[in-house]
Amino acid sequence: MLELINKKKIFYIFLILFSIALYIFGFISNEDSAGGGAIDFNNTWNNQKIFDQNSLNESIENTKSGKILPFKNSHFPTSYILNKYLNPFSVDKETFRKSIFILNIFLPLILFFTLKNIFKKENIYLLAAYSSIIYLSPYFRTSAYWSSLENYGLYCLIISIYFFTKYKNCLGLGENIKLKNFYIASISFFSCFCVYFDQKLLFVPLIYLVFVLKFEKNINSKILYLILNILLAIPIISLIFYWGSIIPPHTANTRNVGNLYFEQIGYSISIIFFYLIPFILCNYKILIKKIFFDKNLVINLISVFTILLILFLINPNYGGWENYGKGWLHKLAIIIFQDQIHQKIFTYIVFFMTLMITISILKREKILIFFTVYICLISIIINPIFQEYFDPLVFIILSTFFYKNTELNHYFLVTAYSFSFVFLLFTNIYYL
Repeated sequence: MLELINKKKIFYIFLILFSIALYIFGFISNEDSAGGGAIDFNNTWNNQKIFDQNSLNESIENTKSGKILPFKNSHFPTSYILNKYLNPFSVDKETFRKSIFILNIFLPLILFFTLKNIFKKENIYLLAAYSSIIYLSPYFRTSAYWSSLENYGLYCLIISIYFFTKYKNCLGLGENIKLKNFYIASISFFSCFCVYFDQKLLFVPLIYLVFVLKFEKNINSKILYLILNILLAIPIISLIFYWGSIIPPHTANTRNVGNLYFEQIGYSISIIFFYLIPFILCNYKILIKKIFFDKNLVINLISVFTILLILFLINPNYGGWENYGKGWLHKLAIIIFQDQIHQKIFTYIVFFMTLMITISILKREKILIFFTVYICLISIIINPIFQEYFDPLVFIILSTFFYKNTELNHYFLVTAYSFSFVFLLFTNIYYL
């Protein structure tokens, strides 16, 4: 028994070291496994130079006016401001890239401490190996290598989850007002800063807000949380009013923001489903029984089929972005079929299957249902929608809010790691 434990420990350490080595090798070889990283870096670098070489007021004004140079970015300029004042390496192109690469190497470590706090009885080496899967994410890697800066939001997300789990534990153990209010303040700060870096992470403070209002018994603690959230929301709300849009004007104009793209609900569900595949492979027998013995199965089948049929008959206008984004399913349809009608038929069949399976799996956790509905709703107005918007976000959300102690085991780790590694290989081959 002891020998088996030691072998597993060595195996987990190997996975960790292999992930780190692969992450470093990717940077050295200028890997672009998500496609477009090198191109996007030019925009990022131009934006950073604007903030480095001009005053803060002039730089903020430029995000709307484009007087100095068009601000080609879909996020708030928080990361550029932080780099301007806190990153001494942001003045040189290559050292800037290296600094962001080094900064991102610590993200899986933060995830490990968060998982360690959630799965208290689980093997810490297993949790560390599982956390290292993030190093295999094509989109995390591309953001880290090409300074896309989206990963700042993931840092805030994971840290907020860490304090959220501490807060929940504090509620369970009894009243410790000072400690509890510290956790509340930390949750508020980091969850709001998620949005400062990435608008789509608005669901994070919304989840915590509902939880605190529902389960917190101390009225002063509730008021503290509300006041902090309101104060932290003021800068972002002010910038939205200044722009007249939730994203910078230049991006809003080029991406036809304001139109509705209902078809992208299907693409969003298919992408979320993609990151459930390791879980499905490990639990397929239980899931088959759960799906086919569902009392509402027939009603759900008819409802989903009807909605998808209506969407199938509608020809969405992507305004020149038809061949961009939409995740793995869109690319797979293009690879398999040359004719557009066959591509669409295949896509909608997969929409149907992934929608039924995904909802059946995620409905056990209200937070995951909220997250899925939220993502689907914002996908309606985002054009185009990319898989990088979901990765490694979905992996983090599933890891911290969905999986149970018994599910995060050795077999699941091997399955999830192998799946992520194969996906990384495929994306590198695809974008060669």
